[in-house]
Amino acid sequence: RIQGCVRECDTVARLGGDEFVLLINGHSGPESVRSLMERLLVAVAQPWTIDQGEFHVSCSIGIALHPEDGEDARTLLKHADSAMYRAKDSGRNNFQFFTRELNTLMTERLEMDGQLRRALDRQQFVLAYQPRVSLDGGGILAAEALLRWRIPNRGTIAPQRFIALAEETGLIVPIGKWVLQTACAQNKAWQEEGLPPIVVSVNVSARQFRQENIVQTVAEVLKETGLEARYLELELTESMVM
Repeated sequence: RIQGCVRECDTVARLGGDEFVLLINGHSGPESVRSLMERLLVAVAQPWTIDQGEFHVSCSIGIALHPEDGEDARTLLKHADSAMYRAKDSGRNNFQFFTRELNTLMTERLEMDGQLRRALDRQQFVLAYQPRVSLDGGGILAAEALLRWRIPNRGTIAPQRFIALAEETGLIVPIGKWVLQTACAQNKAWQEEGLPPIVVSVNVSARQFRQENIVQTVAEVLKETGLEARYLELELTESMVM
């Protein structure tokens, strides 16, 4: 389908997995490329019929132009890849051109990735507990454990800025286990201090939930911390359920 949208002088190559590279020779400018990308999105989006079943596939496209966005193949591929991630972050099934602003964002993303990989070892994560309060008596019925990342000299970083990156890199699995252990241990500590027992809910990411040993992991944490299972609630985010 991709080859059907381009000319004979263009090149279509499979880079690996589900990634393809399209080299457009002698294009007349961004508008001609934009027109081609629109045709490509429509072509890929046509349903596939396999064994009487209908399947829909979309694609996210990143575009880098020569020579504005790079003089060599390595740079052009790197910048097109950055633009492709912007397309994915923009809801998928669209195309994005590389921009200098995007280059700055990708540099920040790489820096954050490196810091995120060291954050657990450096004990930079903390949990905040949001209470669920009874409107009748004002008592605390339950609490939700909320992850926060505190970087020295940068302050506290909200989850929406790093959770997606952690999910993408797989770091969400060890981070999620730390959250589970810390929340269960804290809840048990509150009980031992004589406070009324409450349920603490912990968010479980899509990647964690797909782990084959998720049940075993939860069971081990409950055993290690001594918390009864009825005082732990696992919460699946709306995006994960969808």
